[in-house]
Amino acid sequence: MPSHIRRPGSTGPRHRDHIARLDGGGAAAEYVRAPAAVLTTAPKSIPLAHTAALPVAGLTAWQAVFEHGKTAPGQRVLVNGVGGFVTQLAKYAGAEVIATAGPRSTETVLRQGADHVIDYTARPVSTALDGPVDLLLNLVPLSLQDAAALAPLVRRGGRIVSITTPIEPPLDAGVSAMHMVARNDVADLRALVDLVNADTVSVDISSSRPLSDLANVHRLSQVGRIRGKVLIIP
Repeated sequence: MPSHIRRPGSTGPRHRDHIARLDGGGAAAEYVRAPAAVLTTAPKSIPLAHTAALPVAGLTAWQAVFEHGKTAPGQRVLVNGVGGFVTQLAKYAGAEVIATAGPRSTETVLRQGADHVIDYTARPVSTALDGPVDLLLNLVPLSLQDAAALAPLVRRGGRIVSITTPIEPPLDAGVSAMHMVARNDVADLRALVDLVNADTVSVDISSSRPLSDLANVHRLSQVGRIRGKVLIIP
């Protein structure tokens, strides 16, 4: 984990500051109460509303890339699934990033820092990858068959981190694997805010919808018709 972006002496937000937090309860509401200890100051370089897209996806990416994936300079990292924060953070860590994406997302993924893009709609990722990787970061639900096909892509001594379907490598493969769920960590979120303010990490918003349209957004998401980050505005 890059140590230079952590600031142990930083203080929390003050009265009237715009703030950011991870809502562990999964609420969708116009107002919410939260302990001051779980808050950090929102980025100043992006519109305040865009900050809502940062905590869940951003903390998941941060902890997958740095804490669990232990991404280091020079490693080859395969990002399976369009994950803007994951791609940006892996590139920031100094890795060679190989990302999977459909034709509609290729330009976005390249802009976010991917060195290579595999079009998963053209052929299976397992046959398209040129050589093994040090780290597989899986962001999409997989069938047992697809998960089994991805595991051999990681070299001996490498790692697999999945935020969806657990991927189990063969016992004799010499590969460590874990299934993770992000936790609320104010220090991690503060580090992300620093990177956003430094224009190192971008927050890409695909659309904004009113709170009254939330049920419809969920329905569209369930059938795969939502792309990118969608803001729900009160």
